[in-house]
Amino acid sequence: MTSLIFSPRTEAALASLKENLPHALLLTGLSGAGLYTTARMLTDKKLEMTIKPTDREGNVDSSPKGIIRAKQIRQLIEHAVKKTSNQRYYIVDDADQMNHTAQNAFLKLLEEPPEHVSFILTSHTPHKLLPTILSRLQRITLDPISSVQSQALLSAHDVTSERDQSQMLFLAQGLPATLTRLALDQKYFQAASTSIRDARTLLQGDAVTRIQLIESYQKDRAQTLALLQSAQRIVRHSLSTQPSSDIITTADRLATAYDRIAANGNIRLQLMGFIV
Repeated sequence: MTSLIFSPRTEAALASLKENLPHALLLTGLSGAGLYTTARMLTDKKLEMTIKPTDREGNVDSSPKGIIRAKQIRQLIEHAVKKTSNQRYYIVDDADQMNHTAQNAFLKLLEEPPEHVSFILTSHTPHKLLPTILSRLQRITLDPISSVQSQALLSAHDVTSERDQSQMLFLAQGLPATLTRLALDQKYFQAASTSIRDARTLLQGDAVTRIQLIESYQKDRAQTLALLQSAQRIVRHSLSTQPSSDIITTADRLATAYDRIAANGNIRLQLMGFIV
């Protein structure tokens, strides 16, 4: 059904859900945990519709700038309320990117749920959803997998180089979808390796080197966000091995810079604000 590997706790929770999927389910976890793949697995090939964030032209946009609009939710409602005796499934991917109007429209659907319908929402930042929506969702968090499971997944994808294995394990940090993509997509692996190298410079380089790095990134929002995500991976690893108040402060500042740049803030200004 899926090439993902789950932690034992997540595996047990998902097995239970397969027997009795709730009316409304929220899958959460870090980016790279495989939320959408897991949602597809749970639909058991009975998926009716997937709603994803789009750009202004209606093209799927998986970046933080993508938006799920009220029009999309109205289309989902129109389809979901049709009476049927067959079980139907609908996925709202990156549900936290619903705008306020779309969230309110979706809330009304949850308040008066159609029969024989299940909604599966995915979100890496569920706090952005309305509390009234969250209160109506059963929630499952996909945990990272263990190092032993990660090694097994790389072996299944025929990654034999110890150097590549070591890099991939650090880059993925137990996130199975990320690990699979690193193993199967060489260009993605190379880009991720470069991003981690630059992230170390952003965190630990001297003033001149860091400013030069900022100058090279300031015109590309997507690459900048990837850089900050790489820096967050490094900081999370540091917190797990040598936690300190300074590292926690750095994590908070990285999160602030990421959110502001994702919200169309000035890239150079936000990165400079982080390093000073």
